Amino acid sequence: MPHQAASVLRPRLLLGIAVFLLVALPASAEPRFTAFYGQDCTLCHVNPTGGGLRNLYASQYLVPEELAGAVDRDQGLGSLNPELTPGLIVGADLRTLLYQREGGDGSTFSMQGDLYVHAQPIREVGIYLEQGQSRSGEIFGSLHVMPADGWIKAGRFIPDHGWRFADHQMSTRRYLYDSQGTDDPGVHYASGLEAGIQPGILTLTGSVQEVARGQPDPRIGDNYAYRGLLQKTIVGLRLGAGGSVVRRRTADGHVRAAGGFWYVGAGPLTWLGEVDETNQEGRLGLLAAHEIAWRFARGWELVGSYGFQDPDRSEKNGARQRAGGGIQVMPTPYFAGTVMVHRWWTDEGPAIPDEEATEIQLVAHFFF
Repeated sequence: MPHQAASVLRPRLLLGIAVFLLVALPASAEPRFTAFYGQDCTLCHVNPTGGGLRNLYASQYLVPEELAGAVDRDQGLGSLNPELTPGLIVGADLRTLLYQREGGDGSTFSMQGDLYVHAQPIREVGIYLEQGQSRSGEIFGSLHVMPADGWIKAGRFIPDHGWRFADHQMSTRRYLYDSQGTDDPGVHYASGLEAGIQPGILTLTGSVQEVARGQPDPRIGDNYAYRGLLQKTIVGLRLGAGGSVVRRRTADGHVRAAGGFWYVGAGPLTWLGEVDETNQEGRLGLLAAHEIAWRFARGWELVGSYGFQDPDRSEKNGARQRAGGGIQVMPTPYFAGTVMVHRWWTDEGPAIPDEEATEIQLVAHFFF
């Protein structure tokens, strides 16, 4: 490690990391739980395509009884009930990030501040409201009357595509609509209609979204997303494989991403992967993302990740890569903490400036 990178890892910072792990608290619902349990996202979430508000099963049983570390039940931990009245539940995700890069650059800021409300006046109808600190969030009504446990959603939502990684720096999220990358969560939201069905081991979703005003010749179906996932457990191996495509019309044409994603779970080990071909302003690119996790004790996980982006495969004009590893701990229900070390590097070219850096991230997460 270069001298500058080593200087970041001062004893004071390492002590801070140790204290943080002992007294603080990330781990929200993550796509790898699909691989760990061999179940669909509806195991934990109100939203049938995952993310956001956890359902009562997740918040009152799965988190306190299986995911969190040892808890003294006499202290009341794990007894939080988000159901205000029958048919009305609330929730929240609050994340704060502290990061330090080699060379002295660093900061602390709020990553996420989302509040959720889900009303279900009757069994077949749901109303979902999410308010984020960036004024973004999913707001939709859902109707659950279709065969094969199907649903229809209308409103604003994140179109279903690939894995919905919580890490906003994952390549398949950060560069999905912008070859230079964007951290604005608002780019992932769209308004429209979505439908899905779950016939047995197969999950299929499809949606059409509105075209922004001012774009030339808007047509129904210009913006869409389709996703399919097949899940099966074979001889103790939890397996999943699927494909998806998402398309957005822009003033300059359109952006599109299409590819495959998968998971493998064996005991406490999980591996999630995704590869997408992108078409941005007529340039064909490649995105790849991988996450491997090992749950070595209740409430403790080792996590490794890797991401790759090539904005134009036909031209040798550069590529980006990021690899990282760390630990996630959930000492008590509703509180979790993550420490990750990431290394960024590039194959420099006309489209990719030279960049190499080592970064330490600490995330504190409160959720219910």
